[in-house]
Amino acid sequence: MLSANTLKSIYLYDEGIAGVDFKKIRSFIAGNFGNIPVYLRKLKKKAVHTTGLLFDFVATLKAFTEINPAKKKDSCHIILTPKLFASLDEFKKPHIRASIYGFPSVISLSGIVEGPAKPKAYYRYKQRYAQLGIWEIEEAKVKKKFKGKFIDYKDKRLTNVLKGYIAQGLFYFIFGDPFCNRRACRLYNAHWQEDLIYSQIKAGKFCRLHQQKLQQLP
Repeated sequence: MLSANTLKSIYLYDEGIAGVDFKKIRSFIAGNFGNIPVYLRKLKKKAVHTTGLLFDFVATLKAFTEINPAKKKDSCHIILTPKLFASLDEFKKPHIRASIYGFPSVISLSGIVEGPAKPKAYYRYKQRYAQLGIWEIEEAKVKKKFKGKFIDYKDKRLTNVLKGYIAQGLFYFIFGDPFCNRRACRLYNAHWQEDLIYSQIKAGKFCRLHQQKLQQLP
């Protein structure tokens, strides 16, 4: 685990995501982590690799090393990708992931949309219409019915939600632990869209414990 005073720079790698306000991201980082330089690099060549849907860490690390061969121990590297990926749980069952933290950390905007579960009633509608073979026709109507209840593609709230995931990546780098068990903290590991919206938008802050950790940063 790295000590709290080793973070000197942050690199965000854009693999072709859309609808994100990076000025607000930089402002959020400065307001909470201090005036650490944040560099945004748009990648022409994709670094995130999957085998089918499963995240391929070895291939991703190899591709990323070609993009960024210099491994500075005081720099945090986060790839922002539209690519959807999953990992296996202890029972070898794939689960869609919004983020995977390590070197580099990877955040999937598609995973933010598809990972945390939508309201149960949404899936009942989907199952019913899928059985009738009309889900593609009715999907837009169902989404309208549940508007605001989950994060969707091209959602104006994506920037605010992304702040929390980037904060998790930074906490992982600095303290070795990206998550918090408090629902009203940006580090909450949400498995439901309702919880994601609450922690990142309605609450939109760090809990007292993690706020204290931020205040200890140089």
